[in-house]
Amino acid sequence: MSIVRIGLAGCGSVSQRGLLPHLAQEDIHPWAKLAAVMDVVPGRAEASKEKFNAEMAFEDYDDLLASDIDAVVLASPIGLHYEQAMKAIEAGKHLHINKTMTTTKAEADEVIAAAKKKGLVVVASPGNGLHPSNTRIREIVQSGELGHIYYSQIGTSGGGHEFEQFRSGNDVLSNVNPTWYYKRPGGGPMYDMAVYALHRITAIFGSVKRVTGMSGIGLKQRNFKDEVIDVDMDDNTHLLLDFGDGLFCELYGSNSASGPTRPFAQPFISGSIGSLTANRGELDVWGRDVIGKPGTESGHRVEQVDPRIPWVFGVHKELPERHVYADIMHMVDCVLTGKKPVVSGEHARHVIEIIELGYLAAETGQTQTLTSSFEMQDWELVHCE
Repeated sequence: MSIVRIGLAGCGSVSQRGLLPHLAQEDIHPWAKLAAVMDVVPGRAEASKEKFNAEMAFEDYDDLLASDIDAVVLASPIGLHYEQAMKAIEAGKHLHINKTMTTTKAEADEVIAAAKKKGLVVVASPGNGLHPSNTRIREIVQSGELGHIYYSQIGTSGGGHEFEQFRSGNDVLSNVNPTWYYKRPGGGPMYDMAVYALHRITAIFGSVKRVTGMSGIGLKQRNFKDEVIDVDMDDNTHLLLDFGDGLFCELYGSNSASGPTRPFAQPFISGSIGSLTANRGELDVWGRDVIGKPGTESGHRVEQVDPRIPWVFGVHKELPERHVYADIMHMVDCVLTGKKPVVSGEHARHVIEIIELGYLAAETGQTQTLTSSFEMQDWELVHCE
């Protein structure tokens, strides 16, 4: 195989804002081509094909799988991922699956096992936990500069998908209904947003051993244009993660307003002699034994975060959803070269089990013990500027 012919399933918000603009760029043609798009909303796939220069458009997922493609990118609602992934594997297609891969560990087990049996590549977003900034945080933690790590805080808040400017239009490409974000299965901020925080914190500290928490619904109804959406999936979840050895993490996912003091999926880490705060473009490190860099006082320093992401170069640096595009191209790279994915299904499965057991802990009032784990790997910075 000289290039990977990609079929994109789901032409909604994330695809219109980011994935299709990335995959339409000619600079990926040495490795991949956007061969087909698919969406069940009448006219959306055809309009996406015309706008982003895909070869084929489909309204039926089975027709997409029967076409001349090598790999499927699942950008559909999370609750559909398991069924669609299993169908793609049965059809012999490699897979990139947007977060989360599935909604349960049992489903994730089946996807991983089926792909392995067929010899197919599965890359499961998000790979953000493996970006250089988190590698650097892990180095600082492991160096002992902060002492014994006591706890971390991390989470995600977002006021609601119904308020996104992208959805305000009335054409078939921008009038994308957000109802599924508030419905079972697959809705709620844990699967949709806190998954980023979970991948990041586990990439720093490793596998979680136990989880407990509380969860509920804040707003029972949401409104999108003239439609009332009844919320039946928890939209306010707070978990306590136990990494072992007295290291805990307070993690939240909430459909509520955020702000500058609680940036999206940015960790605070507290150790016995020092602490670290990540805030998008920089790391702020404090402590008795922290060595200051030139021009700073001993005991405190600010480090600029390495902004590079694998496969993000040229125009891709300016387009939205760069992290998801990077995950897709990682899948392509693994298909073409035989590499083992580091944005792995095993890591995604562990995060899914944390979410699943976190909900169970909240429902039963009992701390839950995880059974899964994953192998920590670093992501080589290929094809980036």
